[in-house]
Amino acid sequence: MRKKTWNTLAAGALVAVMASSVITGCQRGQSTAAQATDIQAEEAGKADTETTGESKGSGDVHGTDMTPIDNYPASSLTITCPAGAGGGTDLLLRAMAPAMEEYLGVPVMVVNKPGGGFAIGYAAALQDSNDGSSISVALSELLGLPYVADVSFDYTDFEPICNFNSTFGALSVNSSAPYDTVEEFVEYCKANPNTVRIGNSGIGGVWHILAASFAQEAGIEVVHVPFDGGGPAAVAVAGNNVEAVPVSAQEVQTYVEGGMVKILCSFSPERLPELPDVPTGTECGYPAQMTVFRGFLAPKGMSEDVKAMIDAATRYALADETVQEFMKAQNYTNNYMNADELKEMMDRENAVYAEQSKALGIAVK
Repeated sequence: MRKKTWNTLAAGALVAVMASSVITGCQRGQSTAAQATDIQAEEAGKADTETTGESKGSGDVHGTDMTPIDNYPASSLTITCPAGAGGGTDLLLRAMAPAMEEYLGVPVMVVNKPGGGFAIGYAAALQDSNDGSSISVALSELLGLPYVADVSFDYTDFEPICNFNSTFGALSVNSSAPYDTVEEFVEYCKANPNTVRIGNSGIGGVWHILAASFAQEAGIEVVHVPFDGGGPAAVAVAGNNVEAVPVSAQEVQTYVEGGMVKILCSFSPERLPELPDVPTGTECGYPAQMTVFRGFLAPKGMSEDVKAMIDAATRYALADETVQEFMKAQNYTNNYMNADELKEMMDRENAVYAEQSKALGIAVK
């Protein structure tokens, strides 16, 4: 049996570098003592998170029995990935597959079906049998797809199994910007309406919707600038070609370390383990949150027993030492959620996609 460990996934080196490189906060002038008090409180509150490397969600990767099974009903399990080979989702699935295979006792294969803004993969997954031989990956793009593309399906055409990884946005700006806090950024935007450019990962994408939600809450008028992914958007803010981006901390990490970018807040339920000094948007008065999530979806009608087996295999993989090391190296957070929690999150964020896509004038229906 593969060796298991429950050691923390917190990226210590990243914490040290990023904490020393960013100037953050909701308001300027917070004392060092106050900062220390806040950090101590935050550390106490997330002790369990750091023990298991888990973020908000049920986080129950331990389960009651992690003994591999020998009664999985299908002869193999194919995971349809609507993202391309070699990307973050694909690599994480391939890291998890051997442990899932060990638990289920049958081959677990990842099949990439990219294209059409993820529509091709999900359209194919709709045709899968519900006998346990096939599942697909739940990605945040599935929520936004029906609002920006002419497709005949949405996330409710699948059944949630569980979530295993989530990434949250962070409001990042160029280090030379005249604002060091969210409050100062909002004041600057209000003083310069329709001037501040906020880059995003593409029209109707998760970071576009997040930026629109934040702007609505803050009462600011900004210019949304789409890029082909969060990486190019991060390059743009580092080069001062846009004033801000709401992309993930991982996507701006290199530029924070290089002193080109500073992070003002994270759009996450709680402070990110790798950014303990950075306040959340909610702390600053702006509770907008959108999630880049990765989970598993079942074809409609799959039995609860089979879904429970796949859920257990996922938790088994998240407890695997090799998987944990991979996630740590990629700064990925184990954000396990059960089926009900995943559905609740998708329902909540789908409502935001619906509202903001219409407000932005990009909704196709």
